[in-house]
Amino acid sequence: MKPFIYIASLRRTGSTVLSEALTLLPYSFIFLEPKFGEEKFSIKKRDAEMFLKHGIDLEAFKNNWSGNKQKYIIEAFKRELMPHLASYVSQVGVKEIHHDGWRKYIQYFPEMKILLTGRDPRDIYISLFYRVKSGKGNFSGTFCPGAVADDLNKEFQKQLEMHKETDCLKIRYEDLCTNENLFDKILTFVESEIPAIGAIGSFNALNPKRQDEYELHGDQITDKRVNRWHHESDKNLVMEAQKTFDLMPEYCEFWGY
Repeated sequence: MKPFIYIASLRRTGSTVLSEALTLLPYSFIFLEPKFGEEKFSIKKRDAEMFLKHGIDLEAFKNNWSGNKQKYIIEAFKRELMPHLASYVSQVGVKEIHHDGWRKYIQYFPEMKILLTGRDPRDIYISLFYRVKSGKGNFSGTFCPGAVADDLNKEFQKQLEMHKETDCLKIRYEDLCTNENLFDKILTFVESEIPAIGAIGSFNALNPKRQDEYELHGDQITDKRVNRWHHESDKNLVMEAQKTFDLMPEYCEFWGY
């Protein structure tokens, strides 16, 4: 098979659209936050149904490696499930937004290609604010600039570890949405052979909590949410977004904001 792909994202940094852009059967498939590195397997219903049509029972695999056996699930994923997936798709990967288990991935997939994603913290804050406010997104604890910055900085430190220890490609959300040549660079880096951009919008289209995003972007990569904080009418919200930005100097330097 082609190299395993690990999309190492922070929340609201375009990771879903990037995952979809890299998913085009039978060439490639990216699992959305399966959490293998955390000794779990979170399965999307649509993925289970799709693979079952091809004789691959993800639910049965998950159930077989539950309980006391669950701590071995990433090993089982490589040893048992990947050979079955290889009969149907040429390249497999995952997208995660929590990275405590990233080293487990690289332990079992040492040649994996890591894509780091980032976005202006002001836009992350505003995007996350509206998701939480509408009840369509989750955030643990009190939602405020300090808490959001702490959450982002924690996962950013894992991105830094990956960047220092492995070969990674950095992808800014703003560049993904505006630079037509970037996707070709991504395909080259992960050694993908997909002939076209993948199934963009498929997750949002089938998710009741993402209908607003599907109506905004459809099945395209758009720049409609780039520099969102510039166009935000709620001045207090913009001030909170700026506070988040100010609490993330190392992140902003790394990503060029």
